[in-house]
Amino acid sequence: MVSRILAFRPASVVERLGPRNDACPLSLRDLLGPAAGLPLTLPVVRAPIAGVARAALVAAKEARSALGLALPPGVPPEPWFEAVTEAADEVAAGLPIFLSAEVAVEGEAAMQVERARHEAWRLLDAGVTHLAVDVGAVEVAERGRVLSEVAQGATERGICVDCVVPLEPLQGSTTRRAVDLFEDLARRGVPPDVASVRCRAPADVDEARGQVATLSRICSALSGVPVMRRGPVIPDLLGLLAGSPVKACEDGGAAATCAISLLPWEVLGVEVEERRRSRIEEAAAALSAEAADRLEARAYVEVSGFVERLGAAGSAPALIRALEDRLAER
Repeated sequence: MVSRILAFRPASVVERLGPRNDACPLSLRDLLGPAAGLPLTLPVVRAPIAGVARAALVAAKEARSALGLALPPGVPPEPWFEAVTEAADEVAAGLPIFLSAEVAVEGEAAMQVERARHEAWRLLDAGVTHLAVDVGAVEVAERGRVLSEVAQGATERGICVDCVVPLEPLQGSTTRRAVDLFEDLARRGVPPDVASVRCRAPADVDEARGQVATLSRICSALSGVPVMRRGPVIPDLLGLLAGSPVKACEDGGAAATCAISLLPWEVLGVEVEERRRSRIEEAAAALSAEAADRLEARAYVEVSGFVERLGAAGSAPALIRALEDRLAER
């Protein structure tokens, strides 16, 4: 039986899917509503190639976990969406997932903002369901204006808007800047759905505790706005996040890094006149069937551990029930 929550798929996703494709990419906004009342942290896996995405989907399906798949910078979004949703239909039909991408604004000048707007629209047209905008390079006073302009298309389409909060060097200033920016955006009528904080890998468990404490303060200061952690992780950090108010965590590319060590790197230097796939995907396509299986196996092991340590196992049925209840209320 096809899951009823397919009805929540955004129009921009449905338009790009085949008529019998039961992949279930949802706006992260729709998942965060029910997730707010559940003690869980959603896993997000950076997936530069289809093999990593497929392995992550298999691991999430087996753990009955919702899953985010993140498009790394430089990877063409259109073929990536096609490959990821084909894999989701094949191995994880009906599993609630979200597709993430990020736009970094280089500055507040008109040309820089227009370039970021164009990139954001391309990602939205490709089928992204979670758009993060990094305005860390923009003057502080201009960040609210710039983010609202770049994220306009996502707001209009009901796609989750994520504001990447720049880490500040002084203790407490990250929280203050985040609050000021979100208040500015609320006054403009475009409050983001999520706040992301980019962090470095903790050196030890004490630094991991400090990071989680900082993230928890940001959660409290933003008055219910879900917070996501970005950047490399360590096992101790994941265990601490599992019981925290942080609602999503990226794997920092751990699964991809482990998997792509098998790629024939000489392929990456080959120039192609009209490139639809990234060089890394072309390198993956050059693998033998046995090597491709090993690549996916490596990614699968990494993602399985990631999901387990975050405590996300079993999150999919809980979110599906909550979304089905919303359908019943309509």
